[in-house]
Amino acid sequence: MDAILFGGIGAVSECADLDRTAWNSAFRAHGLEWTWSWDTYQRLVSTRDARSPVARHAAHLGESVAVEAVERTQSRLFAAMLAEGLPLRPGVAQVVRWAATRGMKLGLISRSAADPVRAMLKATARARGGVGFDVAILRDDLTHFPPHPQAYQMAIDQIGVAPAATLAVVDSAAALQAAEAAGVHTLGFPGALARHKGMGVPGRGGEVAILSPDEIEAAWRRSVRHAAE
Repeated sequence: MDAILFGGIGAVSECADLDRTAWNSAFRAHGLEWTWSWDTYQRLVSTRDARSPVARHAAHLGESVAVEAVERTQSRLFAAMLAEGLPLRPGVAQVVRWAATRGMKLGLISRSAADPVRAMLKATARARGGVGFDVAILRDDLTHFPPHPQAYQMAIDQIGVAPAATLAVVDSAAALQAAEAAGVHTLGFPGALARHKGMGVPGRGGEVAILSPDEIEAAWRRSVRHAAE
């Protein structure tokens, strides 16, 4: 195992509800009478449709909306919320420090814009002990979104590792499918969004609620065996 890729900022820190809150605040700022419940939010962000969730929702309602303007407002609001501070998910700090001491590469893949990701990284820097990511593939880097494998292909190419020597820690079905399509081993680490209504993320290396070096190594062995069968 030469690299660990976190497949979404939700795999690093629990921020789905902040994201949903930022969307609802952006709608109010633009005079839209929209309120995304957890069910609506999950349906829109979990789809395989690569279009903006705002564009999909507007099309569903038959409304004309300045999609890019709403997205920019949401990105700014989300970044501000993240900057106020948020904890890492259970075990993430231990795993990134463990990986760094062993010379493993660390990567982050997200469909979020750069500003929220930068804010999340700044807010969690102390908890990570200053350990950074060797590569970050974000929304503006992509022409195809998960479950398309482009993001994972770009990440492993940039850090110079083989797909078969990489483990992706993923918190969504789309991220799981994208990683496996790129030939990367996987460990499911579902957050609140994936757990909603009992959904999970069963990676080839299994699924966990708390990360640890032992869980990472066990998932690696399971995923390698699965690939060999």
